[in-house]
Amino acid sequence: MTEVSVIIPTKNEEKQIKITLNHLLRQSFEDFEIIVSDGNSEDNTKKVVEEFIPKFSQRKINLSFITTSKKGVSEGRNYGAKNARGKYIYFFDADVYPVRDFIRDTLYEFKKKRLSLATCKSKGNDTKLKNMAYYKFINRSIRILQYTPYPAAAGYCIISSKTAFKKIGGFDPEVYLAEDTTYILRGRRKKFRFRILKSHSIKVSNRRLNAEGTATVLAKYILCSLFLVVKQRGPKRGVAQKLLKYEMGTGDYSKKQKLSKRLIEFIKKL
Repeated sequence: MTEVSVIIPTKNEEKQIKITLNHLLRQSFEDFEIIVSDGNSEDNTKKVVEEFIPKFSQRKINLSFITTSKKGVSEGRNYGAKNARGKYIYFFDADVYPVRDFIRDTLYEFKKKRLSLATCKSKGNDTKLKNMAYYKFINRSIRILQYTPYPAAAGYCIISSKTAFKKIGGFDPEVYLAEDTTYILRGRRKKFRFRILKSHSIKVSNRRLNAEGTATVLAKYILCSLFLVVKQRGPKRGVAQKLLKYEMGTGDYSKKQKLSKRLIEFIKKL
């Protein structure tokens, strides 16, 4: 049985997926597979992934590209996990850059602490002060929240045992934003042990922060946190999808409405 399955949901990620796969190609850990679960990309995502298949084959690592007609990051993760052979599942975004020993060291820590669910701290790929402050706030928040009834995790890196994934029922495709934290909350209710790993942080692309605005992204997450406390899940599709405007990848920010106006409308309709 394969030890680890790495699941990467994609949607038009031809530029980013190449960088992420190069980092995975350099991993010191070898007993893993990679499943790129694509939501019908319209660019060259599939071509880029297929170009890496021979490179991974040389290391006896299976890389596969599968397609689901259903849209959304939750659907991509669930479909990937359905096809996974690993005992442990690493859910990565398409724009993360794990260091060489990331899988080896985090898996060791995961097992040593007898966890069923985990995430790690994050850091951006640039040195803008506002972005550095953003990650400092996020990391401190998730570190504190892990000991409360409301643990949080971001989708850039969620580690789950296959057993926990099946019993939780996967990611809720009806949740539009904070589907990652909703997954962890559902796991906590089922008494699965969750912690923030200390062995490594993971580097994340700042493309969303730079495209949409650091303050805007942070405000959305804070609003979702309040929603999670009240509803025990992230906001569902419909009103949230229209007002919060959070898409896979960089999203489309060309028609941005003022954040304050969108949030007021969203709160009124809760």
